[in-house]
Amino acid sequence: MQDSTVTSPQRLRRAAVVARYATGFILLAMFVGTHIPLTGHHGLSNSDKVLHLAAYMTLTISLLVSWEFSTGILRPLHYFFVWLFGTVYGAFDEITQIPVGRTCDGMDWLADILGIVIGLTLFRVFRPLLYRWI
Repeated sequence: MQDSTVTSPQRLRRAAVVARYATGFILLAMFVGTHIPLTGHHGLSNSDKVLHLAAYMTLTISLLVSWEFSTGILRPLHYFFVWLFGTVYGAFDEITQIPVGRTCDGMDWLADILGIVIGLTLFRVFRPLLYRWI
């Protein structure tokens, strides 16, 4: 049910808060999920790459949504910073898995980057629909 007393700027602020919390949760879940030591046969192979792609695509969209709701229409530089953050974080994530007995896989990192690019593209294409949902 929509509250008719809530103004559009109030809805936008609420949506920005929800998006920021969602982004923080996604980032935390990704970090924890990739830093739990694996024991025995973990059953992951190439499907691992799909998980990387989906996680970084989701993180990218969440970052863009929260940033847009917080600051207004994003410029190309914003997209670049989201790509840069995701790319650097993906490398950091892979490297910091080594101390917990997991592998640092360059193909995982490439799947991360592909997920970021897909997320950037999906956000840009579907951005006009974003404001209809809040």
